[in-house]
Amino acid sequence: MSFLLNVGLAFMFASPIFISNAVPTIFGGGYPVDFYKNFIDGKRILGNHKTIRGLFTGILFGFVTSIVVWYTVGDLFQQLHGSMGFKYPIWIGLVMGWGCNFGDMFGSFIKRRLNIASGGKFPVFDQTGYMIFGLLWSWPVFKFIPWQFLVTLLVISPLLHILANLFAYAVKAKDVWW
Repeated sequence: MSFLLNVGLAFMFASPIFISNAVPTIFGGGYPVDFYKNFIDGKRILGNHKTIRGLFTGILFGFVTSIVVWYTVGDLFQQLHGSMGFKYPIWIGLVMGWGCNFGDMFGSFIKRRLNIASGGKFPVFDQTGYMIFGLLWSWPVFKFIPWQFLVTLLVISPLLHILANLFAYAVKAKDVWW
């Protein structure tokens, strides 16, 4: 199988994660997931940027994206990797979206514990945490995820995250470029 085909399929495979990570920036806002509560250390649990609307729109758009992927390339996944038990369920975006958003919230939780302000930089985790958790949450659903997908996603995720954030900053959807 060609390198470019693997890169494209890896991107399509994880597109619910990419979309779930981006959508809260656009459609988020509102009441925070942590209900303005503090942790036992006296610091906010997550902060104002993790909102209920952002969480639910992220998961919803992840689900919608998985439906599109299932209809467009789901059969191709099965043809190329089905002999190893790889299937792409139509509902996987719900799981990937929840994992992605959980990873993002987990990163915020850790940032608060490390005294990093809401929206502050947390190198590496900011660029890969959402992908790692989206894949971890979906792992039990798949009997097998091609290793080429995993390597590709861990390499392109930081780059796409930085490019998306630069774009969001340029169009004033984010206050900081990271």
